[in-house]
Amino acid sequence: MAVLLAGGALIAGILGQYILFDNQVRDIVASVSCQRSLSRNPVRKGISLQVTSRIAFHGSPRMHIIVEDLLPRETVLTEGNATITTKSDTTGQEFPLRYRIIPLIHGTLRFSGISVQARNLFFETTVQLRREADTGPALIVLPTGLFQAPETGSGEGTRDNRKVSVLSSVDIHSLREYQIGDDLRHVDWKTSAKFDKMYIRKYTAPISHPPLVIVDLPWCSASYPEKEFNRMISEVTGMVTHTLQTYQHISILFISGPNIVHLIRDEKNPARCIAELREWMHPAERPVHFYHMPDRTDLRFLVTNCEEAALEAKDPRIQGSLDLLRERYTGILQYQRNPAFAGQIARTLSQLLMTEAYLFTLGCGDTSHIRHVVRPLKNQQIRVNVRIIDDTRPDRSTRQDSFSVARGTSS
Repeated sequence: MAVLLAGGALIAGILGQYILFDNQVRDIVASVSCQRSLSRNPVRKGISLQVTSRIAFHGSPRMHIIVEDLLPRETVLTEGNATITTKSDTTGQEFPLRYRIIPLIHGTLRFSGISVQARNLFFETTVQLRREADTGPALIVLPTGLFQAPETGSGEGTRDNRKVSVLSSVDIHSLREYQIGDDLRHVDWKTSAKFDKMYIRKYTAPISHPPLVIVDLPWCSASYPEKEFNRMISEVTGMVTHTLQTYQHISILFISGPNIVHLIRDEKNPARCIAELREWMHPAERPVHFYHMPDRTDLRFLVTNCEEAALEAKDPRIQGSLDLLRERYTGILQYQRNPAFAGQIARTLSQLLMTEAYLFTLGCGDTSHIRHVVRPLKNQQIRVNVRIIDDTRPDRSTRQDSFSVARGTSS
């Protein structure tokens, strides 16, 4: 009888503790509130954005609470922390969370909600909140590589400078009516006398195109030389500053492996351009990888070399080896297609006017994607300067301008 009474008292005590724990968890869950804001919306696939969440809830004595902001599906957390951990009583306290995510798919994505985990000395439970307020706001993700080309009528190798100037102008591209404050030296007196109104000449002058700066960012999930990366940031910033002073505008393309991260097109404001560099010049996520994938052009070149070498070889064994290599290269050509990255790069470069391009890269990891950037520029007769920042020459970067670098066969 004593054992039964003791067992019953133990069960009643455990049951009472569980009921108390359940009531405390219900109070905690009912007190949870969340407010989120996005640094940019909509955003392109593969581009990071900052999420700011403010989560408030009431804690409970001797209760360990972990609150997690659940990310949208198919997104990657790159910076910051989306988890709150408390061990003491928190009465109506608000906790701010700041982190960066990268969407890997396009479409309309909503947050997965809020996860609340509570435990004490005896019990532990997890509750997921999926209320409308806990899953908002909706994140609109656009596809990558679908940049729209500008409508320009500029000629090859020149650009129309439509800044009003008598000294630098060589031609007149339009006339407009006089407005208060216009320089009287630009008045077209013949046209003004004909129409009995004052008309102002607008001049145009051909100037050279600024170079395109391409920055190959390292993969944030792999090790990279931080010293060389800081030197690359310094070189890119110096070139951007010099180009803005010389040409008054610049275009910068950020890539990370075979992924287009961000495009700055015809930026004229130096402060805004430096702010963009600070935001994007950091290791980025790579949703797509090549893993030393051979290029179709290189494969065709190897097939041709094997055929020519087989015709010149006299030893039957050498001819058999070359024929076997040619068959294997041909087999790879049959199922391998041009990657989507090549089309995205072609569409992106088609909207930019340039005669020279600079590609900055650390040259670490898989460099198979570089040839897909260099080759279309070479085909357009654009001079490409590939600058590999490595530790072999600490005083300056290595400058390469050949397809050996694009194929990843040279360091």
